[in-house]
Amino acid sequence: MADVVIRPAAQGDLEVLWEFLAIAAYEPDAAAAKAVPDVAAYLCGWQRPQDFGFIADRDGEILGAAWARQFSPDEQKTIYGNQRTSKVSIGVKAQARGQGIGEDLLRALIAEATQRGLGLCLSVRVDNPARRLYERMGFRVVPDSAVANRTGGISIGMILGDQRMRSEKSQGSDAGHG
Repeated sequence: MADVVIRPAAQGDLEVLWEFLAIAAYEPDAAAAKAVPDVAAYLCGWQRPQDFGFIADRDGEILGAAWARQFSPDEQKTIYGNQRTSKVSIGVKAQARGQGIGEDLLRALIAEATQRGLGLCLSVRVDNPARRLYERMGFRVVPDSAVANRTGGISIGMILGDQRMRSEKSQGSDAGHG
């Protein structure tokens, strides 16, 4: 089996990113993800100047994707960190999980965010096994960030490292992530 290659995401990867947004948001497919405004916000208008991401590829098969987007307070009602904190989206195909692909994608995102002088945050469902990966990679739970998500579960906010934590609660939407 060939090695997984992590490469930067480009404008031409938009349709692939939609597929992985559907995975991240627990939607059945890209069309469903596009139909939910709070979910679609993570990719509408890609690739804005502050957007960056990475694709995991093995022998031409895309196995995962991760990207980060800075939201204004008008776009995103739940903000962790500050105006220089980008929100992470990540999805890995089910058959590729447990192989280190998510970790490789997060490492690439963290390195790029560090180079840009940006922080990273994310929302994750409390019962999502990926939460352990996020904690291993240095993400910490934002105190008092638990909120009912759009499917009736509970999601929490996480922020990378020791960034200043600030949580502005939304009306119960986590944009379906995690």
